[in-house]
This record gives sequence, structure tokens and C-alpha cells, in this order.
Amino acid sequence: MPEHARHGRRTGVTLIGLCALAASVLSLAPQDASASGPAARPARSSSAPAAATALAPQVVHTGTGPTGYRVTFRFKAPTATSVQIKGEWYFANPYELSSLAGTSTSTVQTPGTTPAQWQPGDIPIGSPNSSAANWPVTTMTEDKHTGVWSYTTPLPSGVFNYGFFVDCGSATQSGCTEVSDPADPPWNQHGSRTTGSVESVSQVYVPSDPAFRTADLAWQGPSKQHGTLRDVTYPAPTSITPAGENYLAVYTPPGYDPKRAKPYPTVYLNSGGSNEMDWSTQGDLGNILDQLIGTGEIQPMVVVMPNTEGFPASDSYASFDADLVASAIPYVESHYRVSTSAGQRAIGGLGYGASITNSFLFDDPAHFAYYGVMSPGINGDFTLPDTASLTAGQIAAMKKVGIMVGGGWQDPSHYYHAGEVNTLTQVGVGVSPDYVNGGHSWYAWRLLVRDFLTRVAFFPPLAG
Repeated sequence: MPEHARHGRRTGVTLIGLCALAASVLSLAPQDASASGPAARPARSSSAPAAATALAPQVVHTGTGPTGYRVTFRFKAPTATSVQIKGEWYFANPYELSSLAGTSTSTVQTPGTTPAQWQPGDIPIGSPNSSAANWPVTTMTEDKHTGVWSYTTPLPSGVFNYGFFVDCGSATQSGCTEVSDPADPPWNQHGSRTTGSVESVSQVYVPSDPAFRTADLAWQGPSKQHGTLRDVTYPAPTSITPAGENYLAVYTPPGYDPKRAKPYPTVYLNSGGSNEMDWSTQGDLGNILDQLIGTGEIQPMVVVMPNTEGFPASDSYASFDADLVASAIPYVESHYRVSTSAGQRAIGGLGYGASITNSFLFDDPAHFAYYGVMSPGINGDFTLPDTASLTAGQIAAMKKVGIMVGGGWQDPSHYYHAGEVNTLTQVGVGVSPDYVNGGHSWYAWRLLVRDFLTRVAFFPPLAG
């Protein structure tokens, strides 16, 4: 796609096909993962063929309601009988719901407001509200002459995930496979070749128009300077799928220097029981890191996103935890200019990944000095201990680290987030609570990861 599109500059009606890491460079093959410095960086160009890139999402500043912007999505499938698009664009005003947060026996339900009905203060949130990705599926319209299917909708500011269903005969999409946008593919996909895990969705970024009181989420958009993302394969003896090895997505900051005198700190960020690509695509993490580093809100750092799948079943994530400590961390520390001190390591995650984070926090906190627990799930394999079962040793160890626990107010498991904060507080462990308006979705997790990186990670821990 044109370079101006990747940098978010626009004049008049502009075509901008932005995947979540459109501003970041493309990945290297696994065997090149340890390469570093300018010579190792691929060019900043779309991984889609030129013909496909021409069909990337069109983000148009209309200057009219309800949001000031509209987006047209297109998908070429001349032999298809139906193409549908699924996107993260149901909305609700959190202060007009029946309650702000649910309980262990009730969930805050949402109306499923469409983009055309969006009003200031509305946030993206699935409907029905649950821990599943309940977003609208809409049939696209075909141009019979070109075989291109399209859908146009107003959207407020921010990043939105979307994907396509082709010839899906199920009203609920059961048994159908969602595919990403060929014109705006995930950054690790190069034509028909994918390095690492496959992502089934793409992303589009929409700027804010203050005239329509859309939130300023420019910190989620492309930055003037860009870090590098690579999907690497590392030796993982206990991994089952793939056997004997597994995947990491690794972000290195703009100007990464493999010979820097001071090693970089590292953040290990786990997704919700899924693959290494989630945070850097659906979570828009590359753009967020570029922006926060560029504005000086965080220091340059290396961020490692493991594939949490493929390891043997075990109690409290023991098999994954053991691999992270014995294989993944040593691999990263031998291939990148990062500190080997636990005091310069942070760990975080969402949902399942938050439960993994908790397993280290409560049971083995010696490996990390900062913990970002985002939307820990009640269905995870980690059971939150009560205050009576915590030992003096556990409490003393947790008092030495920085901790953030947060989630969406409207997340069905919000009471669990609040319960963890209460448990830590009761035993005198310092914790930064962080509750945002949002459900169990990437909208909330982007807000939470920014807060973790700018308020807790590599900052002095709170006193209990």
C-alpha cells in the first residue's frame, strides 16, 4: 500500500488499509530471528499483493454524523454466493445500562447498538454480553461486474477487528471458517506463506473527529517511528503442537541496538489461551508500543508474546510455566540484548493469560518483578486463594513486586477481578486496581495494557 497510508497521513478521501501493525515492519523467517540492527529489518510494505492491497479498507473523513468517519470494507470473491463480515462494532453507553458491573450470578446485558446509532460516550461491547466474541455479522453487497463484495459503515475512533465468512450456510456461522482480509493481512502473512500461527482477523484504525466527540485514541494509531516484529520458532522440548518447538512474537523498539551498553527490559505478554499473534494483531500492540515509546511515556523495551497453546495439560499451567522459565526466557536472553535480571522482567496477560500471570504471582514470583493481571477468567485453571490460605512467604514475596489487577466494569467476571484486588489488599500487598468501561474484549485490553506499561511495569512497587 502507499507509504502515506501506512503513516496515517490523509488528504481528502484516503485509502488506508491498516492491519494492527501496519506501521511496523514485517516479520523475518524464524532462522533470522536473532538478527538485529537496521540491516535485519524488512521494508515497511504491505505483505499483500498489489492487486489485493487496492481493496484495503477505505477510511473516509466525511465530517458528518454520527462519527465523522465512514469505512468501506471490500472482499473479492467472484464465484462466491455470499460473503459476510464480522466486526467489533456493537456499542453501548455504560452509564445507561442497568448497572455498571455484574455479580457472580448476573451479567450486565447490552443492547447491541449499531454504528449508525452510535452516540458520544458509547463504547464497543459485544451483545449479548459474555466472555465470547459476540459481534454483528452482516451480509456484504456484490458488484456483479467486478466480483467485489463491499460493506460501508460509520465508525468512531479506535482499532476494530474484523473478518470475513465466505459461503457460510449457517445463521450462527457454526462450522464456518473466518478469514482475514487478503488486502490487509496479519503482519506475519506473506502471500500464501505464514510464519508462525495463523490469525483469522484483520484490523482497521479510525481517527477521531473532535466535532463528534469521539474519543482521542491516537495512541492506537501508526507512529512516525516504528519498532520491529518478528515471529520466531524456539526449541521447546515439552511442546506437543508443534512437537519440540513453539512460537514467540517478539517486538523490538525503534532504534533497537544489539550492542547497547544497558540491556533492554523485557515484558512477557500472554494472550487468552491462544497464539503468539493475538496481542500484536487484535491487540494492536506494536502501534501502541511505538506511540508510548515515541512520546516518552515508557522506556524502550523488548516485548515477548508466547504461544500459550501446544503444551501438555497440567494443573495451574505448570507445563507452560516450566517451558517459559526453562526454554523461552533463556532463548530470548541469548538472542536479544535484554537484561537477565528478574528485576527487569515483567509479565502480563488477559483472560487465560491473566491466570498464567497469577500462577507466577502467587506461586513463583521470583522470575518477574511486575505483574499485569487483565480480566482473569473464572474458567481458568488457576484458583484464586483466599486470604487464610496464603502463607507468610507468599505474602512477603508479593510485597516486593509491582502488581496491577484490572478488567472491564462490564466484563462478566468483573467480580473476580475485584475479588483479587480485595484478597491482595487484605493481606497488605500493594496493588494498582484498574477498572475500565468495557467487556471481555480487545477494546478493554488495549486500555489496560497501556495502563500497565505506563503506570506499573518498571516503576517502583506500591507499598502495602
